[in-house]
Amino acid sequence: MPRQTIAELLGRIGVSGLAAIRRRIGAGPGRNPGSDGVSNLIAAPGSSVLSVIDCGTGLIKAVVVEPEQRGDDLSATGQVRVLGVGVAPSPVTSAIEVDPGELLTSAERALREAEDVAGTIPRRAMLAVPSAQTVVALGEGTIIRFSPSDPITRDELAEAMSLARSAALAKAREYMREDRGDVSDLRVVSAALFSIIVDARSVTEAVGLTGAKVTVSLAVATTEMAVYRNLRALAQRLDLELVGVIAVPAALGSAVRANVPPSGAVMIDIGAGSTTIARIGQGGTELSLSVPIGTNALEDHLVAESGLTSSQSRETLNHYVSGDLGKISRSANRDHVQRVAVFFASVWRDAVEVRLAELARERPLPPLVWLCGGGARLPDLRGVLTGPAWRSEYFDQTPVVAVLGTQDLADLCGEPERLGLLHGSVIAPSLALGIAGIQAIAPTDAASSLVSRMQSA
Repeated sequence: MPRQTIAELLGRIGVSGLAAIRRRIGAGPGRNPGSDGVSNLIAAPGSSVLSVIDCGTGLIKAVVVEPEQRGDDLSATGQVRVLGVGVAPSPVTSAIEVDPGELLTSAERALREAEDVAGTIPRRAMLAVPSAQTVVALGEGTIIRFSPSDPITRDELAEAMSLARSAALAKAREYMREDRGDVSDLRVVSAALFSIIVDARSVTEAVGLTGAKVTVSLAVATTEMAVYRNLRALAQRLDLELVGVIAVPAALGSAVRANVPPSGAVMIDIGAGSTTIARIGQGGTELSLSVPIGTNALEDHLVAESGLTSSQSRETLNHYVSGDLGKISRSANRDHVQRVAVFFASVWRDAVEVRLAELARERPLPPLVWLCGGGARLPDLRGVLTGPAWRSEYFDQTPVVAVLGTQDLADLCGEPERLGLLHGSVIAPSLALGIAGIQAIAPTDAASSLVSRMQSA
C-alpha cells in the first residue's frame, strides 16, 4: 500500500479510532470465551450489549450489560444482566477541568477490564454525569382541555410533559444558582415520568382517554453544558457510539424504586469528592443535591494529622472500615485513626444536614435511609445518622439506616463472579447506571417514548 494512502488512512482513523484499536488489540484473552474459544469480539451490529462508564472522583468504573428478556416476548425487557465490571484510578478533580489525556487512559483501562471479563466489546455506550455536577428536580404541568369528551391526543400529553419539564428545569436551575452562581447554560440529561392524572384519576397511559384536565409530574436530571461536552468528547476519543448520557442520582432512584416503600426513601451516595443526597419516591428520584465533602477529605485529614502518605492513609482507612484494626500501622495509632474518623463524621453530618433541610422543605423525609458509595463502609458515618446527636426533625419518625447492596437493585441479575472484588455499596451506583442505560434505550409505551424525547428537547 502506498505511503500516501497509509497516511490518509491514519488521518481518517484519527485519535478516537486509534484509541479503540489500542483497546481492542490490547484486550486480554477474556475469562468468558465462546464455544469456539474466541473472546473479546466486537459486538455484532444491532447488538443490545451496552457499556456504561462512570467517571467518579475516586475511581472510574465501567460496566458491560445486556437486557434479559422476559420469556419468549422479545419486546418486553425484563432484568439487566451484568457481563463485566472494570475499575481504574480516576484523575478527575473537577468535572469541568479534567486532563483529557489522563482521563482517556483511565477510562480505557476500566473499559478494557470490563470488556475482558464480559468477553465482548460493545459498540454502544452511555456515560454518566458525576453526581456532584447533577441536580434532579420534580416539576408538574397541567393542561385544561376545551373538549373533555374528545379522546386525549399524543400532542396534548406531550404539551403537559413539556410544561412539567420546564417547571422541573426552573427548580434545578435555582438550586444550581444558589451553589454556583450563573448557570444559564444547562442540559437535561434524563427524565423520569412520575405520574399522569386525568381529572382525579391516576393512569399509566392517557392517550385515548377522555377528561377535562391532564396533569403530569416529571423529574429531570440536569447538568452544565460544559460537563456534557466533556463527556461527548471522551466518547469520541474512545471511539464509542454514544447513545445517551445519564445521571447517577436519577439512575439510583430508578434502580431501587420497586423496593421503595410508599413513604419513600432517602439515598446518600458518599463518594470520594462529594456526597449526594436524594429524595426517592416510588417513581424514582424526586430531588437530589450535593455537598463537596467525601472520603478524600478524611484521607487528607489523616495525612495531615498522622504524617502518612496518601497511599498509606488510604490503606489505613481500608483496614479501619473492614475491622482489621490490627493491621493499622504503628505510625497511625488505632485510637488516633478513630478520633480523626469521628471528627470527620461530625463535619460531614453538619454539611449533609444543610441538604436534608432542603429536601424536607415541603414535607418530612421518609425514615428509610440508604447509604452507598465508598464512604458507606465507614462505621462512623453510619453512626452519626443513628446516634443521639443526629437531628431528627427532618424525618417524620426515627430514621432506619441501611447500606445499599446489589440485592436492592430490583432489575439486576448476573453472576456474582463477574462483579469482581467491587460489590455492595461501592459498585451499586455503577450497576444502577447499567440498569438505567438499558431501560433508557428501550422505551416500552407511548408515554415512555415521549419522556425520552424530553431529554433531547
